[in-house]
Amino acid sequence: MRELSFKILNYLVFAIATCVLAGFQASLWYHVFGFFPAPYMWLAVLSYWALYRSITEAVIMSYLVSFAVVTMSGAPLDMAFGMNLAVLGVLYMLRDRVLWAGPNSFMLACGISALILPLATFILSHIIEETAVVDFHFYDWLMRPILTAAFSLPLFYLFSAIDRLTNKEPPKHTESEVV
Repeated sequence: MRELSFKILNYLVFAIATCVLAGFQASLWYHVFGFFPAPYMWLAVLSYWALYRSITEAVIMSYLVSFAVVTMSGAPLDMAFGMNLAVLGVLYMLRDRVLWAGPNSFMLACGISALILPLATFILSHIIEETAVVDFHFYDWLMRPILTAAFSLPLFYLFSAIDRLTNKEPPKHTESEVV
């Protein structure tokens, strides 16, 4: 029973962290920095779960992240599911081939996911939506991955501490000694 409560606590803390990070990106960033491109702070949660969890747990967190992000953006729910699953799929494919364990890999994964998200949004909007996204902001597309990767470094240590406090072991195939 104690193990189940730690697992539920881990999911709950990461879901709350997603809401806080998405709120930081959606409102506080624009009050402080104006219209300078905001980093995708909430993508750090999805990237962490793609790297350090099983595929089943990562998909569950992808859906939880989608619910949190939809409340703070103009994206429809089906688009949010598709975008997050596309990012998760790319990171999961790269996890065993390119990415390794540790903070550098996590920063790279966050940067890659920030590159993939606007592309997935653009492509999925043409497939799913009646009125597709036609604006592609190239400057934002270049700046957001850099900012997302930079902000993800302290988040890696925060997420690792959450895992240690909730007794969450990473899957054996991630070969992580850091977490």
